[in-house]
Amino acid sequence: MSHCTEVYVYEISPDQVEEFLTVKDQLITEARSLPGLIDSATFRSDEQDNLFIDRMKWESAEAAKEGLKAFEALPTSRRFLSMMAGPPKVGGRFTLVAGR
Repeated sequence: MSHCTEVYVYEISPDQVEEFLTVKDQLITEARSLPGLIDSATFRSDEQDNLFIDRMKWESAEAAKEGLKAFEALPTSRRFLSMMAGPPKVGGRFTLVAGR
C-alpha cells in the first residue's frame, strides 16, 4: 500500500480570513478523527493574505476518497467551505516522485 497526498490551493473571502483561522484550527482538530488520515497541514501565502494550501497525507488513495466523504460530515466543514472565495484553484491527489 502506498500513501496518497492531497493538495488543495484556495482563497478565503478577504473579510473572513481572521474567522477562518479560528475555524480552520477547529476543523483540523475534527479531521484527526478521519480514518486513514496520517497528517494534515495548512499553509498561508506570504504574498497574499487570503491564499492557502492544504496538504493531507492518507494511508491510501481509497482512504483519501473515503476521507472526503467523511470530511463533509464534520461539524465545522460547512462553515469552512462557505468562507471560500470560490472553488479551489488547484486540487487533487498526488504521488511522491522525488524527495520526502
